[in-house]
Amino acid sequence: MGEADMVRPDSDFMRTGAMPEILAVLLWIGAAVGIGWILCKVMNGKRFVCHQPLILALSGAMALALYFRFGLTVTAVQGIFLWFALLYGSMSDLTDHTMPDSVWVIVLALAIPSVMKHGIVSMLAGAVCVMLPQLALAVIPPHRTLGGADIKLSGALAVLLGFTGGLTAFLAGLLMAVVTVTVRDFVQTRLHKRRDCPKKPFALIPFLAVGGMVMFLIG
Repeated sequence: MGEADMVRPDSDFMRTGAMPEILAVLLWIGAAVGIGWILCKVMNGKRFVCHQPLILALSGAMALALYFRFGLTVTAVQGIFLWFALLYGSMSDLTDHTMPDSVWVIVLALAIPSVMKHGIVSMLAGAVCVMLPQLALAVIPPHRTLGGADIKLSGALAVLLGFTGGLTAFLAGLLMAVVTVTVRDFVQTRLHKRRDCPKKPFALIPFLAVGGMVMFLIG
């Protein structure tokens, strides 16, 4: 084997530009984990429900998933900011069943880069189809409705994801919530051997967040 053959693999590796790409991906994942760590500190300061190791692991995994789906692009950056906004809103809802208005405002702002992709008509139609039935429940007896934060977030997600994506994300999140609550109540009833166990409130925003992030990755 000649000297040229011995150095060829390294030369081919460098010509492919793989090393800069790998370093960029590692930096991308590291940045996501770093932001997740900062966000955990903020949420701990507000006494939110927060499992730091899990959140850091999920943030790194989400950054990797966004890279594989979109590469190192503006869409990936849009997705990682969406992830952290939904994460903050979910932890807030799990803590005291509230969500700061800043969360849905951020999601709405993140929809701006999606105008060229989905079109303003599709985005507005998605918001109307998601929000209108929920608002109608507030005025039709017996006046049952989801929380105001749920309505705002689902509408903002519909604007971001467009008509099809927004509607699918909302229905998927609602279905996951119904299944989870049904199983929880069944288990609770079986454990207490009572059919009149008090129904505990549940947090819908984490389910909407899961549906929204999945549809963002698919879309």
